[in-house]
Amino acid sequence: MLHEASFVFGKIWEIYFGEAPINPSQPPQKTPPDEVDSPLATPTDEKDLETDDGYSPPLDPRLKDYPIPLISQTVSLANDRSEPILTFRFFVLATFWVVCGDTISTIYFFKPYSSQLSSYMVQLLSWSMGSIMAHYLPEREHAMVVVAYWGSCRTAFGIGPIRALELYYGRHIPPVYGLLFLVTSQMIGYGFAGLYRDVLVRPPKLFYPGVLPNVSLFNALHSKKRGSTIVSSPLRFFAIVAGTAFCWQWVPGVIFPMLASPPILCYLISNSAIGYILGSGRLGFGLLTLTLDWNYASFFQPLYTPIWADLSQIAGAVAGCWVLYPVLYLTNVLGGDSGEPGSKRLPPMSSGIFDKYGEVYNISMVVSTNARGHVSFNQTALDEYSDPRWTVSYLMYFFWGFVSTTGVLVYALLWYGQDGCRGCSRENNYAGDIYLDLMRDAETVPYWWYLALLAICLCLSLVCLYGADVGLPWWGLLVMCLISAVFIFPSGILFGLANMQVDMGFLSELVAGGLFHGNPSAVLVSMTYGHTVLEQSLNLLSDYKFGFYMKIPEKEMFWAQLYGTLLGPFVNYSFMRIIIDQLGAAMSTITNNNSSWHALRTKNYYSISVLWGVLGPQLIFAKYNWIFWAFLVGLTLIVLAYIVHRLKPEWHIETRCNPVVIMYGATYFPVFETTNLLTSALVAVFFMGYLFRYHPVWFAKYNYLLGVGLDCGSQLTQTVAMFALDLGGFRFPSWWGNDMPLCLMATSRRNIWAMTSLRNAVPDKFNYKSPGQFSAVFLILDYKSIPRRK
Repeated sequence: MLHEASFVFGKIWEIYFGEAPINPSQPPQKTPPDEVDSPLATPTDEKDLETDDGYSPPLDPRLKDYPIPLISQTVSLANDRSEPILTFRFFVLATFWVVCGDTISTIYFFKPYSSQLSSYMVQLLSWSMGSIMAHYLPEREHAMVVVAYWGSCRTAFGIGPIRALELYYGRHIPPVYGLLFLVTSQMIGYGFAGLYRDVLVRPPKLFYPGVLPNVSLFNALHSKKRGSTIVSSPLRFFAIVAGTAFCWQWVPGVIFPMLASPPILCYLISNSAIGYILGSGRLGFGLLTLTLDWNYASFFQPLYTPIWADLSQIAGAVAGCWVLYPVLYLTNVLGGDSGEPGSKRLPPMSSGIFDKYGEVYNISMVVSTNARGHVSFNQTALDEYSDPRWTVSYLMYFFWGFVSTTGVLVYALLWYGQDGCRGCSRENNYAGDIYLDLMRDAETVPYWWYLALLAICLCLSLVCLYGADVGLPWWGLLVMCLISAVFIFPSGILFGLANMQVDMGFLSELVAGGLFHGNPSAVLVSMTYGHTVLEQSLNLLSDYKFGFYMKIPEKEMFWAQLYGTLLGPFVNYSFMRIIIDQLGAAMSTITNNNSSWHALRTKNYYSISVLWGVLGPQLIFAKYNWIFWAFLVGLTLIVLAYIVHRLKPEWHIETRCNPVVIMYGATYFPVFETTNLLTSALVAVFFMGYLFRYHPVWFAKYNYLLGVGLDCGSQLTQTVAMFALDLGGFRFPSWWGNDMPLCLMATSRRNIWAMTSLRNAVPDKFNYKSPGQFSAVFLILDYKSIPRRK
């Protein structure tokens, strides 16, 4: 099976993209760092970049043998060691943007849709502010501002659990312990990340594609300082793209949201509930659903992620959403998509939990809460009411997640275990990497710093746990942190190669529910540590790689990241308290999108804690015990793939048919809307496949700037709409172009039962409220997300 799949995929690759993709396992060529500290030699005429075979040379001739073309075409060798880094201006700009970003993200944590400032916006605006503060903002100092912002660019994960503990469990968390919880959960991962530094940062093959757009934007913003004449054109190109995106995003985002998710198949098969189920991108399978909204089209990061990784993710998503799930759903093979005879059918794509009547599962019906907030399970009530039921898409979401969890661990051990051992023993062959040679004299952070940080954060975490009496024992904290630490290596390998993370969401829920059954508050807190430790570790590792590209010493990177991460939780917690004190207990009663404020995300955390802590994995999957075979499936698939890889290395199994990437691609849905799928896939194939192969000069010069410009323009539209429309209380006039999907209006009366069932099951996706009926891409109520920090 793997043979046929690899053969077919390889032929498709050769037809569209030419020769086989670069093998990320290929060791780097030894390139002597001759005068590596000299300024970048940039051609002065674009014609000089063109070659007879359409190949785009690297930025510097010394990089001609570098194994990763995307790096040699994007990252320069310029290294001005006289530039200041940790200056007063850095602290002013970093503090300003961390406070601004965390304020916005915290406020919109309690809104019907999420919002945050992207790092591209911060990068652009801090450049302007720095230029005002001085003649120009030094490049490395500018990069440090972005690094500090990355330290806390999103609302701390622990904000939701703290609010849920107070609102639903009656446990008031004193401010000292609340801040300790936020800070330590964010920083334990940094201690672990430092121990993996030589294994996951230094190897050239782990190039972390997600940081290259930031490098490209820095090159454009600071090009004149290097005396280059050609790179002024990319800066103009970026400005034009960003301005155009800003203007256009008002159309699908505010004026005409129907363009964000037009269900083409539903229109073609009118008067049919089946047409809606197959064609809707909101609650259906999204077959043939295109989008003109960049927020949807950028779902797979199609202008940044390597084409082999994007195609593998897309293959998994397509196989699930367009082939497997519709068959299982319409035939009800698993028995999870309809309730008792005569009841409503469940939504085709939903991450909710339902009862046997097809309604949203009412958790309060099967649990009882005493005066002290202790929640207990009521078996009699469960027998009278209903056992929990899952849609087939959500069941398969967990199945593929469990497959990926064991798969990524075995994949990393088999393919990169020896590299990891060499990195740990310092017996590596990275000394010939020209980028690392540029940093050979820079001071590194001693290992004992990371160990000290880890020990301090663990001790403070224990003080917080017992001082706040959240019910999590000391050994529970250690277990979750150790599990996360084990997965740093395999997830880091995949993050560095494919720009994707296999996070701890799947495993942390299962382990926490099994270890702390009957203790929902402990489940909630342990899941926070399990999720955050791994995510923050990978973020720091990718930031260190960014530091190599920007020629920033590791110590300065460490302090910048630490500063941003320490500052962010204080801003998050302060604004959380302000919002809660102003709204009071009314927050617990606001659970719909007809209000400017709501507690939906907080209630989501509460529901998760009850499901896994009170009901437990055994009851949750009582009807679906087969799902646990996924762990064995993941192990088996990777072992088989590795055997084929060893026997037939010319088939390029890792890059043409990577089981981990394929299976994890299937987990993106139904957590996210299927509108994201088709257009994002087409964009990836065109830019990272076709243009990279046949127009390499244009690709090397403009591709990343195009993506950053589109992201910046879209983000600016969202920010302006947020302040001008939402905070101002303005709502765009209602008309058919910003109403619910018109496919609903095309259904006949005999099929309206299915639509009514979908509407009742997930009302927020029909009656969403955002700035001027803003695109529902910002309404993601599930706490899981694709780790990315744009």
